Amino acid sequence: MDRILAIAVVVACVVLTVAFLACLRGIAELRLRLTGRGVDPASQLITGRKLPDLLIQLIPDAAQDTLVVFMSSTCGTCLGLAAELDKLAGRQVVACVLGDSNTELVAMLPSFVTVVEGEQSEAVDKEMPMAIWPSAILQRDGFMVAVGQGSGADSAAALEVLWEQRLSVPEETQV
Repeated sequence: MDRILAIAVVVACVVLTVAFLACLRGIAELRLRLTGRGVDPASQLITGRKLPDLLIQLIPDAAQDTLVVFMSSTCGTCLGLAAELDKLAGRQVVACVLGDSNTELVAMLPSFVTVVEGEQSEAVDKEMPMAIWPSAILQRDGFMVAVGQGSGADSAAALEVLWEQRLSVPEETQV
């Protein structure tokens, strides 16, 4: 009986050790994604960086200031954000929606929002993987003007802060 108990304790210790190591690995991977270390530098969200050509082609008018919002169908915060996007009417907004069951999230988006989903959103995610959802980029002429992630992009008010970071560009005068 003592031998069975000893074997059970050893097995339990092994299982707990493996679970602990798996948790440590998960934490390490999360830290890497949040800090950007180990991520392809070309995919990092840095103000002034050019957006991938694929994403630029999906923006109706890339010469206009545009909020590009990255959302996931598995993100509860993204559902709340989708319900608030109507407050951004009059602005050009593109929503890149990732996930297999996007129906509910896409249905919540206002009609003025350009929706990118399916294979197109997966291709964008390969070129610009997001570490956090929701994430948002304010773009002008295919370049990142401002970036918000997590709480910096989780509401219409947060996206409004991003919108206010755009610089006014004087119209060119012809001589």
